[in-house]
Amino acid sequence: MSEEEKLDHPFNVDQQQWLSGFFAGANTRLLKTSDSSAPATRPLTVLFGTQTGNAETIGENIEAMAGDYGLTATLLDMDDIEIEALADIERLLVICSTYGEGEMPDNAEILWEALSEDDAPKLDKVNFSILALGDKSYDDYCKAGIDWDARLAELGANRVTDRVDCDVDFEDDADKWCIAALEAIKDTGSAPEAGATPTAPKAAPKPKAKPEFDRKNPFPATILVNKLISGKNSSKEIVHYELDLAGSGLSYEAGDALNIVAQNDPELVNLTLAHLGLSGDELIDDVKLSAALRFTYDIKLPTGPFLDAVAAHSGDDELNRLLENNDREALNDYLWGRDVLDFIIDQKVTFGADEFVNLLRKLQPRAYSISSSAKAHKDEVHLTISSVRYQSFDRKHEGIASCYLADRVGENDKVGVYFSPNKAFRVPENGDMPIIMVGPGTGIAPFRAFLEERVATEAKGDNWLFFGDRKAEDDYIYQDEIEAWQKSGILTKLDLAFSRDQKDKIYVQTRMKQAGAELFNWLERGGYFYVCGDATHMAKDVDQTLQDIIAEHGKLDAAGVKAYMNGLKKAKRYVRDVY
Repeated sequence: MSEEEKLDHPFNVDQQQWLSGFFAGANTRLLKTSDSSAPATRPLTVLFGTQTGNAETIGENIEAMAGDYGLTATLLDMDDIEIEALADIERLLVICSTYGEGEMPDNAEILWEALSEDDAPKLDKVNFSILALGDKSYDDYCKAGIDWDARLAELGANRVTDRVDCDVDFEDDADKWCIAALEAIKDTGSAPEAGATPTAPKAAPKPKAKPEFDRKNPFPATILVNKLISGKNSSKEIVHYELDLAGSGLSYEAGDALNIVAQNDPELVNLTLAHLGLSGDELIDDVKLSAALRFTYDIKLPTGPFLDAVAAHSGDDELNRLLENNDREALNDYLWGRDVLDFIIDQKVTFGADEFVNLLRKLQPRAYSISSSAKAHKDEVHLTISSVRYQSFDRKHEGIASCYLADRVGENDKVGVYFSPNKAFRVPENGDMPIIMVGPGTGIAPFRAFLEERVATEAKGDNWLFFGDRKAEDDYIYQDEIEAWQKSGILTKLDLAFSRDQKDKIYVQTRMKQAGAELFNWLERGGYFYVCGDATHMAKDVDQTLQDIIAEHGKLDAAGVKAYMNGLKKAKRYVRDVY
């Protein structure tokens, strides 16, 4: 179906069937809720650990489905439950994503640390099932969920279904797990007492007029603006995009992400086919190989199976040694800057069409932090993206999504999009509360949205921005807007850190430390602290600097700092959107 046809036929067959079942189920649940003689339902606790909101979305689906299984679900952020309460839960479903290199997501850290202690409570009463979310391109695939599964069992809990590990295209596997887990857990634990007063179930979620556009059915948004905003001498290529959402029915909040359904570069597809000795006319599931490689498969990221196949075909001693020794650090160093085509050229390997695509993973949408407020830009969404380009192994390399947008989608062209809500990353509901935003480079994206939101809602709280990059002359993006906010008083404080404009490099964490006393005062006033950007270095440095500031100006020892930081996290006053 073409993009235009999708607009005329917003529901595919699966969605029509889903809607029919949803409305029927919703009506049934509403009838059950209003029937005072309904049998008591069994309580179910659903815990989610999430960095980007996917685990929470799955949890909401379970919450809506639970009534059909005689269960009353309570959906909880892992930050919202104490370790002692786990021991009294009889039915527990856990959905946990893995962040970074095998780490727990931010909102799971405190509970997981308590669960890992030697004095963690026994969980003999608990019946559980785990859904683990991850990304197979990382070494520690689904590690957070795997750790939860092992630790709950170690503490005596009863596993009612096998853990399910999901890659980035998690929807189908997650749906199957939801059904299997609810079916398996519904009859566990103690039965409701005869004649007991029913636990009041939550009202069934109100059905939407139509399902939102999603990964399988993205909305074809029109590019309104594609504008380079970094300077001509910048080492980066930062582009501001504005997309038209008119007619989509889609909505978003400042702090959410927009997913771009990208395509591979046709030039890269042709080069790959040429070096494999394939024409591109070979059929893969009734689709020409050339089209499959452009639209369906990731032809840049070397997967584990691909590396194994290359090693077997080529007999390369170094690659075989690295794979056999399972030395992750050395292997990552070896892989740095290489893509699939580099291996095909360097190792002179060839594969048949079917064999080749079976070694690849599916092409994934790319999520970008939204840089606009819907309250300020009706029917529009803005993005701030750094185009990824580099030279390596005598070839140019480009980011799939960033360069698809920059080079191959012009103004008035359409691109498939859908939203990923991030409910944890929001401006405070109370507009009087102060906010501190740390976002160097394109990390400023959600904070442009936050400031637009604060203006649109006439929020009275103070706003403090830490921003920086390499050189002010070329890298001070959105300078006119930032200075206008500062002049109007919306931006109460602005600290800039351009690392290469002086002999000694200055970073956002440098500015934080210099303003430590005032920053701590803002926290003591109930301020919210937000970070967006690089997870590998910047976010860790900012986190350590924040701890140092709390220690120095709060006059706290290590235990006191930890307690203070945990308090901020549990209150959702220290949140991060890092990648």
